[in-house]
Parts: sequence; structure tokens; C-alpha cells
Amino acid sequence: MSEKHGASDGVHSSIREQFVERTIVEFGQVGPGAFNPGKIARDLGVTVAMINHYFGSRYGLIAEAAYVVYARYIDEMFEAITKAPRVPEERLRAWIQTQIAVARRVGAWGMVLNYPTLALKESLALDPKYRTLMSAKFEVNLGRLAQLILDVQSGSVSPTEMTEDSDDFKEFLSNPTLVALGSSIAMSTLGAAVWMAGSHAPSADSEDAHQRAEFVVQAHIDHLIQQVRNYDLGAGTT
Repeated sequence: MSEKHGASDGVHSSIREQFVERTIVEFGQVGPGAFNPGKIARDLGVTVAMINHYFGSRYGLIAEAAYVVYARYIDEMFEAITKAPRVPEERLRAWIQTQIAVARRVGAWGMVLNYPTLALKESLALDPKYRTLMSAKFEVNLGRLAQLILDVQSGSVSPTEMTEDSDDFKEFLSNPTLVALGSSIAMSTLGAAVWMAGSHAPSADSEDAHQRAEFVVQAHIDHLIQQVRNYDLGAGTT
């Protein structure tokens, strides 16, 4: 599942990949303010100059690590729906639950992926390479969500899974009503993910909120699935 980036030389590639992997862990734990790539370089036994050599800058390292985090997140969601029972509602539930679970696990990366300009002085969106790669992942993920929605409405699971080589998602994305419903589900899930990840400051110290969190989120997921089941896609349904 890990993305391979870097030189073909075994030693250099290994060091490069270790930079990315350690950045994923440490940045996720401490966030953008306290993240120190120089420490990673020293731990790897190389000079700080190797950061610029491999990634161009501190932000280049963060951008590549962010892409790997996002790519793995999309892959994990796909794996979750393929392993779920072949019942439309259960596959959609797996998609939603996995997004929430990943948000709880990746820590500060959630901030970078959702609010890059606020989290960093230099926005990841300015890097055309990673913007293009992330957009491709985002579109196929949204296409998968659209397929899950259509499956719930039809009561049956599609015979084939959508992959990054499929063109079906382009057809789905051309249906504005379906895109609107999918976006509503995605935004609602993101809100639940932020809350469950402990990033919602007003409820962070509320004992009642923590005690009821799992119940509330599962009830929220049930509500989203019911919304999908009853939603009228109208004449635009593909």
C-alpha cells in the first residue's frame, strides 16, 4: 500500500522512504508547529541538507508525506467496503466508519489535508504534482461513494468495484443531484470525524460528550444511511 517515491538506488531510496515514514508518524503526533525535520535527519544519520536534496524543502517533505497519508486513507476505505458484507447499507456504513477511524488515527494530518493554508505557511495546494495526485484519489473516492449511494437505493450491490482505472466515476460526477447527496454525506462524515478525533474544542472536556460519543456517532451513521435510502435523486439518477 505504501507509495514508492525516490531514487532507484537502494540505499538512497531507503533513506528517502524512511524520511517520509518518520514524517508521517512524527508530524501526526506533534503537528506543524513542533514538527522538526532536522531531528529526523539526525536520527537517520544524514545531514539536514538531505531534506532539500530529496524533497526540495521542508514543505516538499510534508507534501509528499501528506500525499502518502491520503493515498493510504483512500486505499483503506476501499479495502473496508470490499471486506464488508455484500449488503448495500453495510458497505456504505463501512465507508463512513473507516473515514472516522482514520481521522482519529492520523492526528495532525487531518488538519493539513482539510485546511492546508491554515495549517502551513506554504499551502500544499500550490504543489501541482501532489494536487493532481490527490485530486485523482479524491475523485475516485467520491465516485465510490456515489456507487454506494446508488446501491443502497437499488437494494443490490454493483457486480464490479470501482477502481482508479474505471471511468464510471466521471459519469456519476456528471449527475449534480447525486454529487450533492454524496457531498452532504461526506461533509457530515467529516464533521463526525473531527468530533471523534478530539479536535472539537468546545466538547473536548465534556465528560457527557465522551461517554455518549460512540452511541451518538452510530446514530448519526444510521441517520445518514436512512437519508440515502429515502433521498429522491429524481430524473438525474444514472
